[in-house]
Amino acid sequence: MSKKIVKSSVWWEETIDTPEAEIVEENIYVDEKFIKNKSLIRMDLNLIQFPIFSKNTKRKVNQTVTYFFNKNRDTYITVTPQAGDYIPGETEEKIFIALMQIMKEKGMPKKFVISALELKNKINFTTTKYNSVVEKALSRLASTTYVFKNTLYSSEHKGILGEKIETSIFNIKTITLSKKENKKYRNLVEDKRIKVIYELEFSDHFYRNIIKKGYLVYDGDILLEIESSTARTIYMLIEKIRFQKLYLKIDTLFLIKRK
Repeated sequence: MSKKIVKSSVWWEETIDTPEAEIVEENIYVDEKFIKNKSLIRMDLNLIQFPIFSKNTKRKVNQTVTYFFNKNRDTYITVTPQAGDYIPGETEEKIFIALMQIMKEKGMPKKFVISALELKNKINFTTTKYNSVVEKALSRLASTTYVFKNTLYSSEHKGILGEKIETSIFNIKTITLSKKENKKYRNLVEDKRIKVIYELEFSDHFYRNIIKKGYLVYDGDILLEIESSTARTIYMLIEKIRFQKLYLKIDTLFLIKRK
């Protein structure tokens, strides 16, 4: 099997120079029962800062992408799809945001079940083929492998992990409700038109960040209303950098490098 390496002609997609990371911890936790805006969700810091979801509209089947963040090429993220598939993109990003909304509604469990209809209602899919779209997106998210080297932020270790970490975002189990062995799941579904549900279990690295000090809070409804994936990422980055400031002065190249 031959391996073809394609270098992007756009320089910032291949190498990104960043200063040495500085980790500042602030205790800004607020019990969610006191938060009036119920659409607020938690987004893992790694998903905000790095290209976990590709902005490339011309992704290719079986194409593995590596993003380098320094000239030494020892700080990077490699995204590898399952055989015969693409790396996650726009649709998968929206699915993930909707999952964060559902996870919050369920009390932030590491493992939970969802249906395609729940995700359709969150994202406001208009296509009648939403079952197929959701199934493919969930499978793509679960089967894509991410390799982090000197890039993965860990709330447990309170900083960037120096070793190479290989992980997926979550694992998934497809459950056909008509099967006898899945009887215990039927009571979880009120809408009897639903024939298939999905049981998700988030990987340790992402779940720990979402639960404890490795996340930022965003309005999930606003994120889903933003049509462009690039605009959504820039919005999250600006909000992260701005924090409580009323305005922000920043070099646009800084944002371009991180989109």
